[in-house]
Amino acid sequence: MYLRLMFLVRVVLIGAIVPVAVLAQDEPPTLRCYLPLIAHFAHEEPAPLLISALYYDTYRVGEPDEAFQIYNPLPWPVSLEGWQVSDGRRTVRFGLELMLPAKRKLWCARRAVSFTLSFGFKPDCEYDGNTDPTVPNLAGSALQFANTGGRVTLIHPAGRYSDTLVYEAGDVSGPGWQGAAVYPYRPSSSFSEAGQILYRKLDQDTGLPLPDTDTRGDWAQDPADLINGRRTQFPGWELERFFQPQIVTEPAHLQVIVAPDHSYAALQALLESAQESIWFEGYTFDSAALGEILASRARAGVRVTLALESAPPGGVTDQQRWIVQQIVQAGGRVYYFRANKSTGVSKRYSYQHGKFWVLDGRLALIGSENPSAESFPNDDKADGTRGRRGVYLATDAPAVVAAVRAYLEADIAPDRHEDLWAWDATDLKLGAPSVGFTPSYQSGGSSYPILKPQPLQITGVFTFQVISAPEQSLRTRDGLLGLIAQAGPGDTVLVEQLYEQTWWGAENSDVESAPNRRLAAYLAAARRGARVRVLLDPYFDDLSSPRSNLRTVEYLNALAAYEGLDLQARRRNPTGQGLHNKMILAQIEGRGWVLVGSMNGSEVSAKLNRELALLVGSDEAYAYLAKVFWYDWESPP
Repeated sequence: MYLRLMFLVRVVLIGAIVPVAVLAQDEPPTLRCYLPLIAHFAHEEPAPLLISALYYDTYRVGEPDEAFQIYNPLPWPVSLEGWQVSDGRRTVRFGLELMLPAKRKLWCARRAVSFTLSFGFKPDCEYDGNTDPTVPNLAGSALQFANTGGRVTLIHPAGRYSDTLVYEAGDVSGPGWQGAAVYPYRPSSSFSEAGQILYRKLDQDTGLPLPDTDTRGDWAQDPADLINGRRTQFPGWELERFFQPQIVTEPAHLQVIVAPDHSYAALQALLESAQESIWFEGYTFDSAALGEILASRARAGVRVTLALESAPPGGVTDQQRWIVQQIVQAGGRVYYFRANKSTGVSKRYSYQHGKFWVLDGRLALIGSENPSAESFPNDDKADGTRGRRGVYLATDAPAVVAAVRAYLEADIAPDRHEDLWAWDATDLKLGAPSVGFTPSYQSGGSSYPILKPQPLQITGVFTFQVISAPEQSLRTRDGLLGLIAQAGPGDTVLVEQLYEQTWWGAENSDVESAPNRRLAAYLAAARRGARVRVLLDPYFDDLSSPRSNLRTVEYLNALAAYEGLDLQARRRNPTGQGLHNKMILAQIEGRGWVLVGSMNGSEVSAKLNRELALLVGSDEAYAYLAKVFWYDWESPP
């Protein structure tokens, strides 16, 4: 009886792929221990593999790139032989050749070639024809995921249910699901339903999916979760690769560059020192003087590579088209992030809004400013200047340089991503400038007396974190929100920002139902006793919007007065052409922190754009930039 019981236990548990402790041969049998265990696993518990993502409403005609993803949460590999996936009407079955490693995921696409074009990498299997001989095929009837909704079920080889995803109008009453279905996150028209990948929430510590509850609360589109929910993902993102930031402490040189004070001279010196390569990923490029420097470096044999946004509001100017033409004709390469709806190509990001450089593979620059005449005026500064307030950080810290290079190489990969378009002079929208166009070199002025004639240059041991959107910008363990969460009595938080929307979500939402997570963090710090100052821009402010900077300032000041908080907010334009900065300074327990980058205070910036920022622990950098902040704070309205 004892041997028979042990055999039965092993068969059931191996079928479920769940490890158990095996009794020693001399232990007596204990029926009341094992019989309930057999019933539990055989009839109640699902097998451990999970559906972890679904791509069902795609950009391509006929949607040949539809795909699902399976996740193995176990600490050992699992053979997928005999496992099945059903869409409710059709079923596909895995064969012998696929093994899913421990804690890993696997993409299976309708047609591998189409998936590769959309995602930039091959799937692990396909199920509707042998479009790629190197990709294993599933057997059965090809799945078709309805755009209006459905049920996707993962079935164990023994015929038992393993996991289910119910999305949109799918049937929520069947087994394996509780509550409402998962819908794409669409608070505004900026968040497209087409192209959204439904995916499981990721644990901020491990980067792996959170435990399964068979509800929409497992999924990143969960509208009830303000921390890990209300998210999106689109093909071409490398979300999991960049989800967990690298935080390092290492010796380095750090340069702090302030615009418009000395920004042109500082960037000019760095670019002209490049001997091997210049990489830049930016939003726009309108400085003819800086463009000529890049063209000159390209003619000198330096490998110059740029990637820019193809659709900024108002379009790409003739000025930029002229600059790009000069760089390409000098031997440089220029790409645009560009959609082509007619061929099913969509941009990976709503906007490529970052502003980051790598020079000679040894120096990284991350900042708030586009290369424009307003942010980088090249006039004589003896009588002052005029321009936009912004900041760049430059460092040779090896970990920072490696991190920024990784983003550049992932984004600027025309061999893998169709949305990267190489400049062509004949293109009517982005090609050569209008016939007879003459570039403008006008910049600067005299209304702003120079506050910082020279950049800060320091050498020491610093703590660094490169922060990216859409992957990391709203993490609460680290980054901006993690930093501000540490501020309390005696600490200071200084925010100098182009804008902070009063709330996120739809235009008709409010601060309670759709809070701006950044703004909520500043408020929480003030409520814990920190001194908080928020300085926003009036130059570009749209006063017709219910969540303009003016409304945000009024909201913060009213709340501070009502609750008795050490919190104040203002709008100022200290340098004449806008406060374009995206800078947060914090002094926490006596230590200074500086965060500088391209991230604005909108939901699109945090969740849809390519953005980059650098967080640095440095008392000297904090003190240097705090003087800039307080000068701007005290400037006339």
